[in-house]
Amino acid sequence: MKPFRQLILLSILAVTFLSWQPTLVTARDKTHQSSISKNLHELKLQAQSGDIKTQLRLGAMYRDGRAVTQNSQKAFHWFLQAAEQGSVPAQIRVAKMLKEGVGTKRDNSAAFLWFSLAAESGNADALTNAGKMLQFGVGTPIDLKKAFQLYLRAAKKNQSEAQLYVAKMLHKGAGIARDTIEAISWLEKSAQQGNIDSQNLLGTFYLKGNSVPKDIERGLELVIYAAGHGHPAAFHNLGLIYQLGLGVPKNDLYAYLWFAVAAQSGHKSAVRFKEGVALSLHSDSIATAKELVADCERKNFKDCISF
Repeated sequence: MKPFRQLILLSILAVTFLSWQPTLVTARDKTHQSSISKNLHELKLQAQSGDIKTQLRLGAMYRDGRAVTQNSQKAFHWFLQAAEQGSVPAQIRVAKMLKEGVGTKRDNSAAFLWFSLAAESGNADALTNAGKMLQFGVGTPIDLKKAFQLYLRAAKKNQSEAQLYVAKMLHKGAGIARDTIEAISWLEKSAQQGNIDSQNLLGTFYLKGNSVPKDIERGLELVIYAAGHGHPAAFHNLGLIYQLGLGVPKNDLYAYLWFAVAAQSGHKSAVRFKEGVALSLHSDSIATAKELVADCERKNFKDCISF
């Protein structure tokens, strides 16, 4: 009987332990939640006392929803507190949120002022963004000369997007005397850093022999790389490459394929080109092209066509 009584006792203990588990879990949850609330309260006190690092931390927490409910308005509030104390990363974040209308009302003029303030520190991101707003007249009157100067400062800090804008302005002679040799030099630097906009543009230059010696192989390499990274204009250029037979056999089916992909990616003129090349294709070929489009999308546009 003794073993039997032990078995009953163990069963009772097991049931009792299991019945306590929800209570234990609930208690742990409450303790954990209480700890989070306490830490958050302490962080807010630090931030309110003017601690910039804590203000940035709270801003990021509310922006990303880490340990708190995501709240873009509160994120903007804390980033603004840090920005007003001179934090360059916070100034850039405030500028971007104002420009995008995230957590606050969209205000391009205020965004430009914050980008400009951050640019005074020499920050390449701020220089580039302020340059773009000056070039295109967003939140401030157009000033191509000043935009170029800001781009150039950022480009010299190896900012690839700024290098692209410097190259474009030099190539067109916008805000600066035209200098195609210098333009290509900056474009090459940007492309070497993996900037797909630069790779696509430089690729078209080599394909056409525009400001560089014509080099079809190099041009194809650059455009294909940009297309493999989802660049809509590169998709469109691949359509043109196949339509014209630039370095590859002329193939209207593949031309249709890439124009279709470009159109789906938002390239404005690709629809017209797709409809134009469709006139030379049989309906069966168009159906095949659509299957290829789906296949390319599944492969993220990498290695979906062998050149």
